[in-house]
Amino acid sequence: MSHFCLLSDPDNYVAIDWDLLEDEPARLHWLDHFEEHFRRTLEHASNWYGRSANKGIAAAREEFLGAIGKLRQKPDSLPTGKLDIIQLDRLRGDVLRKHGIEDPFALVKTRENDAAMEIYQETVRALHVMESEKKWLYLVECVFAGNIFDLGAMETFDLADEGESFVKLAERIKPRPWLIDDLDALVAKLIPAPPTPWGKAVVFVDNAGSDFVLGVMPLVRELALGGTQVVLAANESPSLNDITVDEVIEVVEKLAALDGDLAALIDGQMFEVVSTGSGIPLIDLSEVSDELNAASEDADCVILEGMGRAVESNLDAKFSVDCIHLAILKDSVVAKRCGGSLYDCVCKYTPVAPAEGGGEPVLNGNPT
Repeated sequence: MSHFCLLSDPDNYVAIDWDLLEDEPARLHWLDHFEEHFRRTLEHASNWYGRSANKGIAAAREEFLGAIGKLRQKPDSLPTGKLDIIQLDRLRGDVLRKHGIEDPFALVKTRENDAAMEIYQETVRALHVMESEKKWLYLVECVFAGNIFDLGAMETFDLADEGESFVKLAERIKPRPWLIDDLDALVAKLIPAPPTPWGKAVVFVDNAGSDFVLGVMPLVRELALGGTQVVLAANESPSLNDITVDEVIEVVEKLAALDGDLAALIDGQMFEVVSTGSGIPLIDLSEVSDELNAASEDADCVILEGMGRAVESNLDAKFSVDCIHLAILKDSVVAKRCGGSLYDCVCKYTPVAPAEGGGEPVLNGNPT
């Protein structure tokens, strides 16, 4: 495990600069969040594993709630001596795995993958009649709509439990200008395509279901059709409803059976699937797999997708190549910290060098 090879300044890289030891209101919010979220997670674990897991579930509940209680009393009590969302994610994952609860959302992920695949062909077929600007807007909005399916945020937990349709999720997308809205600059880069401006893009994927199948896959499929090789980088081990590397391989194979263009792209070696080495819903790019770095050495674009990877962590990370952040904000405190509100959208495009004329990232139509 080492720093991601496309970081421009790895020595000064910080995955998340939100120090919860210095921000008491945020600390209390996240401790409450993780406590309630763990309770809901164990309900899913019970549904998936059945009675045989009751002892492990009870032990996990006692250990994790005890750890949260200790952090309320002594916030700096973790062995790392610091407290941020990544530390809390790791604590939750460690406790679950310790007690044999490896993948509590397995049933939900399978259900949502299957549901999304049923309308995948309809989603990509719509691209055939779209012109360039409209097409890229549609693709980005698909990413936003899919990214709402998130069992890591309490505000959207019930949407997944209720099985809200992709069409209904899409209706929640706010009109432009978005909170961070660099779509015009991104489309201007893409308009001359094909070929696309990048030879290879590394895409850090987020959730299973509509997020991956109806959000990420139509986008990367379009990039690949324009000549961009795509590296899909996914978690090594389960975390919430994040899609794992093994699940990505399985889902992409199933989609290829439905989509001749995708099958041809795969046969042409335009897709590669690798593990990030991570097992949390955020990502610390100071600790990624050698496999990811080997696949990324010759890439000239990074796409970070999802609130955890693109906003809670790495929003201000500096890369040696073009970078795109795509996410919808599903936690009110995260949204407030970004100067926005729930369901605000982030489309941040940072070229490796300023575009001719010196464009700057835009926040609600104004330079940041």
